[in-house]
Parts: sequence; structure tokens; C-alpha cells
Amino acid sequence: MWYISGNRDPDEIEDPDRFIIDRARPRQHLSFGFGIHRCVGNRLAEMQLTILWEEILKRFPPIEVVERPKRAYSNLIHGITEMNVRIPPRGPRPDFGA
Repeated sequence: MWYISGNRDPDEIEDPDRFIIDRARPRQHLSFGFGIHRCVGNRLAEMQLTILWEEILKRFPPIEVVERPKRAYSNLIHGITEMNVRIPPRGPRPDFGA
């Protein structure tokens, strides 16, 4: 996801594009929630997706994007609604050291 202004909203955060170590109200920010928040589920989800893609890419030939992805039209989320790919037929199954 891509929040267009997020922590760079000049109406909410003074001088948002500068790193200010002693910024007033440093915990008033957006990051998988609001305020004092550290989302453990976010880290778990990132790790699961990394492992998923590593395993998929080990088992299949290269996945090819066959046409330009269709993007979501949103001021809040930078996302893809459709992306057509081609997965070539598999050759012999790789030996994973059973």
C-alpha cells in the first residue's frame, strides 16, 4: 500500500520532509496504525510473503508479466488490481534434498 502523504502531511506535521531528531510529538505518525504502535503482524506478514515467493520461484520457471498491470485508482492506496502473467510449463521437478 502507498499512503500518498502519510507522515508527510504538512497540515499535520511541521516541516515533514526533514529528519528532525527532537521533533515535537514524534509518536504522532501513521505506520500500520496510529500513535505508539509497533505492528508485529506486519513483520510476520512480510516474512511469510518473502518465504512464499522464495518457494514459488524455486519450483517454477521464471514467471513472465505479459502485459502492463492495471492499477487501482485511489488517492489512498497504490495498488494493482490485475496483472496477467505467464507461467511456463514445468520441466523435471528439482531435487530439494528430500
